[in-house]
Amino acid sequence: MTERDHAAPSERESAIQQVTVVGAGRMGHGIALVYALDGRDVTLFDVDDEVLDAAPERVDGALSTMVNGGHIERDAADAALSNLTTESTFEAAVADADFVTEAVAEDLAVKQSVFADLDAHAPADALLATNTSGLSIAEMTRDVDDTGRVLGTHWFNPPHIVPLVEVVKGPETTDAVAGTVRELLDSAGKTPVVLEREIPGFVGNRIQAAMTYEAYSLLARGVASAADIDRAVKAGFGFRLPVMGIFEKVDQSGLDVHREVERSLMADLDRGTDPNPVVSELVERGETGWESGKGVYDWTGVDREAAERERDAALLALRSLYEDVDAESAPPANYVAHTQSTDE
Repeated sequence: MTERDHAAPSERESAIQQVTVVGAGRMGHGIALVYALDGRDVTLFDVDDEVLDAAPERVDGALSTMVNGGHIERDAADAALSNLTTESTFEAAVADADFVTEAVAEDLAVKQSVFADLDAHAPADALLATNTSGLSIAEMTRDVDDTGRVLGTHWFNPPHIVPLVEVVKGPETTDAVAGTVRELLDSAGKTPVVLEREIPGFVGNRIQAAMTYEAYSLLARGVASAADIDRAVKAGFGFRLPVMGIFEKVDQSGLDVHREVERSLMADLDRGTDPNPVVSELVERGETGWESGKGVYDWTGVDREAAERERDAALLALRSLYEDVDAESAPPANYVAHTQSTDE
C-alpha cells in the first residue's frame, strides 16, 4: 500500500488538481470538459494533431449549447475553457498529472501501449483510469507496476451530458482509489456507480445489449417498424426508467406478476449468441450508421452538426429533470439485498 492509500478518499479527491485525458476524440473531449467545468486543470493529448487541434472548438461548442440552454453561465463556460490546455507530446501531457484517464480506441493492443507509456512517464502515484466499454483491465494494464492505482471509468456518450459513469475495480484496485475516483466524479456532477469486480460489458452495456438484440430481432420479424420500436421504448419503459429503475419498478408491479410474464415470454425471446444478423448485414453493406450516412435509418442529407446540437439540447433538458427526480426518488434505505453470485 502506497502512502497515498493511507489518506482518506475525500482528502485525496481534493488533491486531484491536474487531470490529463489521453485521446481527444468523441469521448475524450467531453470527459475533459466535465473535469474542466469542475475547476480542475485539464490537459488533452492525442496522437492525431488534427483531432487535438479540433478539440478546443468542440469543447467550446458543447459549452455554448449548455449556456444557450440555461444549464451553465457564460462565465462558467469561459472558466472551463481557461482550465483546458492541449499538449502534443505525451510525456509533457502526463508529467504532472494527479489523475489520467485514457479515451483511445477500443483496441486492447492500443490501450496496452498507452498504459505502458503511462507507467513510464506519469508520476508513480498518479491514479490511472481507462474508459473501456468492457476490455479486461488486468490485461490492458499488464505493464503497470502498481495496478492498485488503476481502474475503469466507463462513460456514456455524450459524456459531458449523460450522468452515469461506471467505476470498475480491476483485480487489484484498492478501495481507497475507487473511493477517491467516485468522489471526484460526484464533485463533477456525475452519477458514479461502483462495480466491485469486472464482468464483460459491465452493468449498463450488458442490459443495453440485451435490449438492443431483441429490438433488432423484432425488426427482422416484421413486428413493427424501427421508428415505432424506438417510439415504444421512449414512451414506455424508457419513460419510467429514470424514476423507477428496474428493481423498484418490478417490486411495485409485483414479483408474482413479473414471474408469470417471464414464464410466458422467455422462451420466445431471441437467444442468439452471435451478432444479430440485421446488424451484420448492415455492417457488411457499409451501412454503419451515423458516420456512413445510413444504418437502420437513412441519415443522408441530415446536417449532423445541427442534429447533434438539437440532440444535446434535448438531453440536457432531460438531465435537468433527472437531477430533480433523482434527488427526490432515492431507493428505500431498508431494501433487501440479494447478493449471492450465480457464478460461484
